[in-house]
Amino acid sequence: MRIVIRRYEVILIGSVMLLSGAVIPSTWEPPVQNYTRPSIQLPRHPWIALTFDDGPHPIMTERLLGVLKQEHVPGTFFVVGKMADRYPQIVREIAEDGNEVANHTYSHRRLTKIDTEDAMNELAETRAVIRRLTGRDSVLFRPPGGAYTRTLVRATSRAGYHMVLWSVLTNDVQGATTHMISSRILKGANDGGIILMHSGIENTVEVLPGVIDKLRERGFHFVTVSTLLGLPPSSEQITTQ
Repeated sequence: MRIVIRRYEVILIGSVMLLSGAVIPSTWEPPVQNYTRPSIQLPRHPWIALTFDDGPHPIMTERLLGVLKQEHVPGTFFVVGKMADRYPQIVREIAEDGNEVANHTYSHRRLTKIDTEDAMNELAETRAVIRRLTGRDSVLFRPPGGAYTRTLVRATSRAGYHMVLWSVLTNDVQGATTHMISSRILKGANDGGIILMHSGIENTVEVLPGVIDKLRERGFHFVTVSTLLGLPPSSEQITTQ
């Protein structure tokens, strides 16, 4: 199976499993994703996006934000709605520091284990939390465990959402060492890559400065996922109550 994400659309090519509506196993690692560069003026370096799931968490997410701020690198944070409600100031800090806040459902339920209506409610509830806390909107979401169905992809696409997977899985949340995390990122990094990490993992925080330095030595330019996909920036202010 090959997944190609282009500006404003997701093209799913060739998978008997997907076309039959079957569930992608949670252990499945998606192939490298290919992107069409948006027509904006940025240095012609290879682009890469650092993404962080499951937060926000006290202490660890704040330490992670400190690293990104010191390195002048934006991250894309796929937040869980109930965690955002629990730690609203951290979500605000993520946005205020110039990072992107995206959607990882409200309760981190596997979207393949619930019906489509409940899945859409999970996304809508977290989208509302993001808008309320940051004054900004986001249509990006990542399904927990990368698990999705054809029906879900169609429903979310009709609702204006863009599903985001990854090209490098660090396994940091499974207890990967700093060496393993660094090695996986550096071996898998490519132009248009999306690195999946988690915002509550100490090893990720510790390894990140060195990884950023090494990727910079290779000429990588760090961008948000919206920039990578050529989507309008989620940082545009909206009216909040």
